[in-house]
Amino acid sequence: MKYILISRISSVILFFLFRGLRVLARFDGRVKKEMEGWQDGLTIKLLCSHRGPGLTMSWSGGRLIRRKNTSPAQITMIFKSPERALSVLTGMAGISQAYAGHYFCLEGDIHTAMSFVRCVEITEAYLFPRVMSRRILREVPAKRMPALIVYGMILLGL
Repeated sequence: MKYILISRISSVILFFLFRGLRVLARFDGRVKKEMEGWQDGLTIKLLCSHRGPGLTMSWSGGRLIRRKNTSPAQITMIFKSPERALSVLTGMAGISQAYAGHYFCLEGDIHTAMSFVRCVEITEAYLFPRVMSRRILREVPAKRMPALIVYGMILLGL
């Protein structure tokens, strides 16, 4: 029962994370610049565990596209347990802490993975309240548009 609850919560957060990344790739110059440096067709996979929920996305034609989790990826981040993934996804632990604590395994180019992490950190600054962002991010990036507009675009799928 606990695993099912953790999986459902993680799935919802991954949904919002993807939508947030997609919105910011269009409207935040920092995220756009990072992603434009990625090779066309780059696929990134973020898995909550080997059996847990995940997010697979590709950068193609200047857009972020969601893929099935069975798609092959050039970069894969697999959390060692659903609980550790949930702690990062809910903002209880930052990605830097997760890296230092060996919460996940990384397969692929670390340079591009760090670029992805920078995009996630900017997205977290929009999605999480400032109090949480200060705790999990080394430096809280400034918002270039109101968070309510970002949330609205996420919910509307724009």
